[in-house]
Amino acid sequence: MAAAAATAVAAAGAARGYGYEVAVVADGALPRGLLVVLVADLHVHGAVPRWVVEQVARLRPDVLLVAGDSWDELSPWPPRPAVEALRAMAGAAGEAYAVPGNHEYAAARRRGEDPLSATRRLYAEAGVRLLADEAVEASSGLRVCGVDWRDEPAGYADAASMARREGCRIVLSHSPDVFHYADPGFGALYLAGHTHGGQVCLPGAVSLFTNSRFGYRWGLYRRGAARLYVSRGLGEMLPPRLYCSRQLVAVRGANRGRGAGMEA
Repeated sequence: MAAAAATAVAAAGAARGYGYEVAVVADGALPRGLLVVLVADLHVHGAVPRWVVEQVARLRPDVLLVAGDSWDELSPWPPRPAVEALRAMAGAAGEAYAVPGNHEYAAARRRGEDPLSATRRLYAEAGVRLLADEAVEASSGLRVCGVDWRDEPAGYADAASMARREGCRIVLSHSPDVFHYADPGFGALYLAGHTHGGQVCLPGAVSLFTNSRFGYRWGLYRRGAARLYVSRGLGEMLPPRLYCSRQLVAVRGANRGRGAGMEA
């Protein structure tokens, strides 16, 4: 894959503006050759998203990161289709980590379960370790911070400080709003979803709306040495989705030296 960003678009549904694509980007601060795949906002209800599972199997990432909302209030309980799909994806990866999303928490509350413990249990059944304001060292030596869901963005200030404190090169969060508090002097890569890219867009995935309090929509953002990539996600709780392809994000380490960032 070329070092510069590249995009491969699947044909299914593309003419109507809501097919699937793999967005491939390079990050110079990650070890050369390391492949990280970001899965966000699956919102699995019934059918297993076979395209996503097959693409992850083909890519065989070193690290699979799941940015939350794999199921929601409309999913069956327990959300077996989502767990099965995640198990298949985790099996194709070297290791897999996830963070909670707002809809996973809402789904657990609706069923009278503790949101964090239920979400942690279900991801564990899929072979994915949930990180809720926790840091972990991957087998590659890469440290990953996982951010718990917050209802108010101001709560992300303390989570953002975790990156430097824990020495994390990747910060995984459901909401991109944590990046508003990112330390611009620390070269962490933030990966998030939640916005669905606006979901209903003008041609060219031009977002008309975002549920980010700070205006993040999709794609690459920078704050000094810190970078953020927001995925457009792979599903939605309710249709429609228009001119906003569902997106699987693959980040390949380019290792161009300290202080380097992401190409887009």
